[in-house]
Formats: sequence, C-alpha cells, structure tokens
Amino acid sequence: MLKTGALDEVEALAARRLDPLLPAMKAHGVPALIRHLAGQITLEQAAAIGRADTRHYAKRQYTWFRHQLPEFEWVRPEEAGTRWIASLCSQ
Repeated sequence: MLKTGALDEVEALAARRLDPLLPAMKAHGVPALIRHLAGQITLEQAAAIGRADTRHYAKRQYTWFRHQLPEFEWVRPEEAGTRWIASLCSQ
C-alpha cells in the first residue's frame, strides 16, 4: 500500500487536522504513518506497525468467525471453488 500512495493519502488526511478518534484516523497504519510524517519514527517502523495491526485484526476476525460459525466447514482458499461446485452438484 505504501508503494501505491498510502503515505500521500495519510499526509492529506493529517493536513485536515481531524479528530484522532475518528475511524479514518484510527485505520490500520494511519496513526503510525502520521507519526512518521511528524518525524517521530522511520517509514520502516511505521510499515512494521501497520503490518502488525493488520495481522492482529485478521486474527481477531478469524477468532470471532470461528466462535460465531462453529458448524462452518473451513477450507483452504485453493479448495474453495472445487468444494463449492461439488456441493452444488450433489444437491
């Protein structure tokens, strides 16, 4: 995302001086990139924080889904298409 303009987007967001409690200002990586733009941390440190935030969020989502859908059959992404087609053909 950094290679495709995330830093520019966060710079424009920071320039608006929005309330830091707004959801857009708390998005994964945004606070760290704002700290980078303020000279508090390096770009690599900001990127590492953003990656860690994203991993933690994905783990929380996985845990939530696992508890909400205990009967759901989890499959590997590469198997999803063939299993879905097989389930349709068996109906």
